[in-house]
Formats: sequence, structure tokens, C-alpha cells
Amino acid sequence: MKNDIEEFLHETKFCDFNNPEIQKLSREITKSYSNDKDKAVALFYWVMDNVLYRVGLWRKTASETLREKEGTCTNKSNLFIALLRSIKIPAGYGVMRVFGRRYFGPIATPMLKKFVGSKSTHVYSLVYLDNKWLRCDPSADRELCESTSYFNPTTKLVEWSGIEDAPLNLDKKDIISDDFPLVSIDEWFIKKPRHAKGLPLKIANIYIKFARKNREKVADALELENLFKKWLKKNSPLYFYLFSILSFYQDLKFKILKNEKNS
Repeated sequence: MKNDIEEFLHETKFCDFNNPEIQKLSREITKSYSNDKDKAVALFYWVMDNVLYRVGLWRKTASETLREKEGTCTNKSNLFIALLRSIKIPAGYGVMRVFGRRYFGPIATPMLKKFVGSKSTHVYSLVYLDNKWLRCDPSADRELCESTSYFNPTTKLVEWSGIEDAPLNLDKKDIISDDFPLVSIDEWFIKKPRHAKGLPLKIANIYIKFARKNREKVADALELENLFKKWLKKNSPLYFYLFSILSFYQDLKFKILKNEKNS
């Protein structure tokens, strides 16, 4: 078992914890703590609060995510794991297959859902403390949670004590499979994106930034979507019109496929 755990201290191409910036940051954050639990909790909250959530490309090393201060669930978990391994705390990955159009929760508006794959992958982190694996998920940043969780259960703020599991607040019906703990997910990082690309990805991240900063209370995601459309039309009219055209053709494509199925 000891040898198995030691595998979770190895560096990989994307979990590049020997990077000087990662080494410096992990020691700076944990210098006031004497035990692994408190160190892990401090690193968890740093990643959650200081790296803003976004959707998109996974192909980022931990050090790239640190420099950009933004990342997907995969990028944020990878950075957290790199910080842990840099101070000799075993850490690994959890990989869920989820129903992509549902697991984001109500915040995934109708206009964006059509560009999301029916099945997606969600990556979270695990930490080995007191001879057991603990699952914890730093994906959603605090500001996004505080701005949206009142109508979107998935972005309920994750609080982690270092004693129990602290997963993202997902509906169990939206989880297809859950594989953990994994030493490396470099093979996931090198895959080409199927859906997270182009104009829809750009608009999705603008929408996330809008939702994070929006202070006008809404009843549901549709109301937030309407606010976003008005804001986008005013502040980025080119994106608004391009996305409107793309959305129209996407709807047309779905109608054609549906008619072909029914014929």
C-alpha cells in the first residue's frame, strides 16, 4: 500500500509541481501550519478563491493555470493536486462522466445548452489524509457561488474541513460513473476538445463572468439569460449578432436531425 500511495506524489507533464512558482506558492501558503490536514485545507481554499472558474480547453499545465488565475474544473483540480504533491501530500484525481446538459444545474441556460455535449467529463481532486482518501472539489470560485447559488444548487459553495468529503453539489441522477483515485489524467489533457471551442465557448465564458458580477436577483436561469442578452447586445454587439446567427443555425440543424429520425 505504501508504494501505491507514493505513486500519488509523482510529477507528470501536466502536474508540473517542480515548477518554481508552484514550489514557492505552496510553501508560502502553508508556512504557518504544522500538519498535513491544515496545509491541505489552506491550499484548497486558495485555489477555490483565487483561480476563477471558466469552461474550455483542458490543455494547461498546473503552472499555466497558476499564471492565468483561471481554469476549468480539471485545471483547478490539477493545480490543487500539484500544490499538494509539491509539499509531499499524496493527491489524486477523480473522473466523473456526467450528463453534460444537466449537471451544471439551472445556470446552464437554453441558449448555451444546445452547444454542450449530452455527456461530459467532470474532474475533481482527492487528498490522502490520516490513511484515507478524501474527495474535495475546488471548481466553483467563491464569487460565482455567492452570485448564483441561490437559484443554482450546483454552485453551492463547497466548504472543506480536511476531515470529510466535500464534493460539488451535483444531482446523483446526473452522474453516470465516478472513477477514483487516479494517479494521472494526462491522457485526458491531450485529447482534442469536441464541444468546448469556438464562438460558443467564448460566449459561455463571457456569460460566466456576467453571472459572477451580476447583482440583480433573478427567479431562474431564463431570467438571467435575458439579462445577459441585453447586456451582451449593449456591450458586445458583434458577439451578440454572431452568436444569434450561430444559435439559429444550430436550432435548424436539430430540427433537421429530428425530422430525419422521425421519417
